[in-house]
Amino acid sequence: MHLGKMKTSGMDIHNHKKRGQWAELRFMTKATELGFQLAKPLGDTAQYDVIVDLGGRFISVQVKSTFFQASNLKPGNFVASLFHVNGPNRRYEPTDFDYLAVYCIPIDLWYIIPSAVAARKHAIRVCPGDKLNQFEHYNEAWHLLYDRAPCPLQKPDRFDLYGIIENYTPPRKRRRTRP
Repeated sequence: MHLGKMKTSGMDIHNHKKRGQWAELRFMTKATELGFQLAKPLGDTAQYDVIVDLGGRFISVQVKSTFFQASNLKPGNFVASLFHVNGPNRRYEPTDFDYLAVYCIPIDLWYIIPSAVAARKHAIRVCPGDKLNQFEHYNEAWHLLYDRAPCPLQKPDRFDLYGIIENYTPPRKRRRTRP
């Protein structure tokens, strides 16, 4: 299905740069409606588009949008290109962002996909309602952002140590007896 020049809310979103900015605002609007606190990095040199603040823990989100339905696939398939800001031959790495948010424009639907699943791909193909599609369980999966930020992946030249202690009771102090 060829949609040609598509207009949504009076905005020409055929231009990739404008569509990207518009999709980021759509993501921020939806996330704010769901109760998230957000921040936006200045400029466009970060590997992600939006930061979700979970009370001091931060999740980075890369936003992509699509209205492209591939003619060689069954109807309802949407393909989102994952061209990197640093060039079309550069793939995103798992450390570039925590989640990928893919927006299917014509049907107003979001996919929230962990970076470990989305990174290193050239494109993401989603088919809303198709249980056989590998990304279908990420359809409107905003709950992935609610609980807590994922443990950050190891980044070059950085060492972080994380731990959780539940139901910890400190050991009783022992008195030393002298011989």
